Amino acid sequence: MSDRDPSEQPGMSRDPAAAVGKARRYVRLAYAALLALLVVSGIWHYVEGHADAAALVVRALPLILFLPTLLLERRRGHIWLTALGVLYVVQGMLIVSKGGYSVLVFAEIAAAGALSAAAFYYVRGRGRLDRSAS
Repeated sequence: MSDRDPSEQPGMSRDPAAAVGKARRYVRLAYAALLALLVVSGIWHYVEGHADAAALVVRALPLILFLPTLLLERRRGHIWLTALGVLYVVQGMLIVSKGGYSVLVFAEIAAAGALSAAAFYYVRGRGRLDRSAS
């Protein structure tokens, strides 16, 4: 065991509230980027005749359903948002494995990975903040 204070570890902020605020901004940015990429990709597939408009709805709907979680800053919802981001990463990897090499797919994978990581850091920081407040 280390005798160091946990706030002195590399990557840890001394102010937990600032770390949570920063993580929240990253979650919102990654969420907006992923949603925008899904919409652009869906519109592109629709215009090219590869998919119906329903494909756009099916891909974007799970992410849209988490909008109240973002707005109300629910910690449990962010845990599920982490899992959803992982599912979008897996979906992108499956598309790539089937030969769907596209800049949009790789951007979606990156945005979904960023969303998962940012939501995870938000949950972790919020948990520490809640524990220190009680």
